[in-house]
Amino acid sequence: MTDKKNEPKKENQGTLSTGTRGGCFFEVHVRGQLDESWSDWLEGLEVKLLENDEMILSGRLGDQAALMGVLNKLYGLNLALLSVNEIKK
Repeated sequence: MTDKKNEPKKENQGTLSTGTRGGCFFEVHVRGQLDESWSDWLEGLEVKLLENDEMILSGRLGDQAALMGVLNKLYGLNLALLSVNEIKK
């Protein structure tokens, strides 16, 4: 007999939810800054510069592959990833 209390919750494990307009809305917090001209290269994410040499990239991404593409681009630019959050809208 299995104990259901000790089983990990299966909801949202390894998956991204999809919004009504397709994809998920994300905020990616990064140490370092790029100007708004990088938005198209970063899958159309909005670039918000912070005063502490950090920035927040936000917007809708189609799927997990698109998110990984953005994260790989940031890695290639040697920008430090601080957090990634899916925002429920």
